[in-house]
Amino acid sequence: MKQYATADIRNFALVGHGASGKTCLSEAMLYCNGQINRMGTIGAGNTVSDYHPGEQQRQISIHATPMVTEWNDKKFNLIDTPGYSDFIGEALSSL
Repeated sequence: MKQYATADIRNFALVGHGASGKTCLSEAMLYCNGQINRMGTIGAGNTVSDYHPGEQQRQISIHATPMVTEWNDKKFNLIDTPGYSDFIGEALSSL
C-alpha cells in the first residue's frame, strides 16, 4: 500500500440535503480517478456507496460510507453521508 505524507492527505465528507447529488458526486470522483470502470446509478442500485439492500430498495443513502481515491498524488478520504433527517446520526458521526 502506498504511503502518503500527512500534507498529501485530504479528508472530507459529502454533506447536503436528501437527493442533492452526494452519491452521484462520489461515483463520478471514483470513476474519473479510475477506481471504478463505470459509474453506477441510484435507480439501478449499483453505486459503490449505496450497497446495503435497504439503501437500494429506498434509493437513498442510509449509512455513511467511507471511500478512498487518489488525485494528483494526493489521497482523498471521502464519506458519502445520508441527507434525510431520519439518518442524521450517520451524517453527524462522519464529521
